[in-house]
Amino acid sequence: MDGVLGGSGQLFEVVAEKASLRVVVENPGRLTGQMKLWDSRGLAHHCDGRAFLSPEADAGHPCGCPNTMAERRARARAGQGPQPITTLLFRLAGCPDIGSFRFRSSSWRFAEGVQRTRTQLAAVGDAALCELAIQTVEFPTQNGRRVCYHRPIVKVLGPWASSAALSLAA
Repeated sequence: MDGVLGGSGQLFEVVAEKASLRVVVENPGRLTGQMKLWDSRGLAHHCDGRAFLSPEADAGHPCGCPNTMAERRARARAGQGPQPITTLLFRLAGCPDIGSFRFRSSSWRFAEGVQRTRTQLAAVGDAALCELAIQTVEFPTQNGRRVCYHRPIVKVLGPWASSAALSLAA
């Protein structure tokens, strides 16, 4: 995780001793999902899964990506489609005044939950107290090989204003 404090432009990294952090997310717009495909010339495809985000001349026009994440993932695995980039902008609940930080992930599972989490954030109606966690997932493949990866998760806990004291104690 990295962040920018104030207007100084300095980048700082948050190193957590736990697998989760309590964070404050100001509004649903602070969680964004994009799809990007790079080639040897640079950014070849940039969309939100439905419409192009760039280049400016194409912005807002349908991008041609499949409707489901499963279909998008299959195209990306075949090298024919973009991959997700999910970004969460937040403040640390224990010290919100030090500035905003950014968490970015290319996890397909994290990207699949963006709309659901944005809906939960909108239901709060104001800044939300959330838990940003990294969950370790392990499973055996069909050939018996064990696979392990880290999955980011954002859990909306409730309004920030009414739970400020709780977040500092956790």
